[in-house]
Amino acid sequence: MSSAFESIVSRVISDTPSGEIKEVYQDLITIAGENSQNVILEAIEQYNIKNTIPVDVNGSNVILSSYNKEGSKFFDPAQSIIFSVDHLNRKGLDIAPYQGSELKEIQQGYLQELNKYVEKNFTGQASVAVYPIPQEESKTAIVIVSTKYNPGNFWNGAWKSEYVYDSRLKQLKGFIDVQVHYYEDGNVSFKSRKDVEIADSESPIKSIQQVETEFESNLDVSFTELNERQFKQLRRRLPITRSRVNWGKAIGNYRLGRDAAQGKPPQA
Repeated sequence: MSSAFESIVSRVISDTPSGEIKEVYQDLITIAGENSQNVILEAIEQYNIKNTIPVDVNGSNVILSSYNKEGSKFFDPAQSIIFSVDHLNRKGLDIAPYQGSELKEIQQGYLQELNKYVEKNFTGQASVAVYPIPQEESKTAIVIVSTKYNPGNFWNGAWKSEYVYDSRLKQLKGFIDVQVHYYEDGNVSFKSRKDVEIADSESPIKSIQQVETEFESNLDVSFTELNERQFKQLRRRLPITRSRVNWGKAIGNYRLGRDAAQGKPPQA
């Protein structure tokens, strides 16, 4: 495959809304043929890592990321396992014991706090991860992913937040990323992102809870503003006649209504 084709596939996959990767995969196979399968699957692997996608590993969700990738495999320090991944079906394979990376006692505490926080505050399919960062003893990666997929009603959504906490500097850096896609008789995407930097954080999980609660509250305000003001400004309150249209039985009184009822074509 040419580098131009690989670049196109990578861009298409990277723009895929959460929860719709299989549909896009099938469409690309239909367009480009079975010979393009390896290129597409490689792009999906990069997509899964970049978007910290959880995969099913023996009934438990393990988040994929650059922090827990080792060669072509991934590890979970909380369960002390290493595994391969079926990136299209999001399944862990060839699971084996692993001692290459372990959580310190303080990191185990972060994980326990994080699970309690997410269980209480997230209503979707939520997953969490705490990963040590090699060669940086004081740093810990903290990831939250929560998804709600409802393809039957033509919408999918995902919350992702990713942070690095430096216990020596008491510094928390990261971001929150929210995406929703609605595609019934149209194509509407909502995306919101907030960069986070807290300089004096004694407890990373408490800091995460505070910043995410504030972010969610601001989203609620934005949605209310969008619904109550912005959307209403997009449409004319009255038609050009400056009078309201009676959409009931009286529609026949209007010329367009009479013509339609009598099967006449519209007149210029």
